[in-house]
Amino acid sequence: MPRETASPRDLLHRAGEASIGSTERRLLTAAAFSEAALENAVLVGGTAVELHTGSYRPTDIDLVGYSRSGSDAILVELEFVRDGRHWLYTFSDGETLAIEVPGDRLDDFAIEAPHSIDLAPGQLAVINLNDLMMDLLLQATKGQRITMDEAVRLATAAYERIDWENLSARSDAAARGGTLAEIELPEVLASVRRAARRHLRR
Repeated sequence: MPRETASPRDLLHRAGEASIGSTERRLLTAAAFSEAALENAVLVGGTAVELHTGSYRPTDIDLVGYSRSGSDAILVELEFVRDGRHWLYTFSDGETLAIEVPGDRLDDFAIEAPHSIDLAPGQLAVINLNDLMMDLLLQATKGQRITMDEAVRLATAAYERIDWENLSARSDAAARGGTLAEIELPEVLASVRRAARRHLRR
């Protein structure tokens, strides 16, 4: 069955009707941006963590995907405003959401297919839980405290759904022939898992 599509303008209209600060508004806005500007778009970053944990923390919307030809002009027509690395969209109620596209595809550690959220109509692909954890772990090896906190938050909220053996095997494989950051992955994974267990025992 072909996927049910929606135009970027319709998605933004529905986003405007959603509550301020709601996950629904963020997903619809991300889907609108994806439909207008990107090929093979996938939601990553903090908003993906929000979906997998069910807990909200204010953050930019991060998407990866290949830019479509002429996408900047389409985004401007839809009233997105470019601000450095971000595209901003301001709703009539005053809320502004910021979207960033940090890359054109998921990194090499992402080996599981993203899952699709049905926005009825419309679709939005979201990075798989285990791949999201791997992404956060790799960022955390670079000394980003906020990313380490996000990794622990994700591990705590989704502990029973995370495939820890799979992540351990992938971390060990990366460490055997990787960069300095990748060599540290097994220890970072162990630290995150220990922290999650401490939170769960409280």
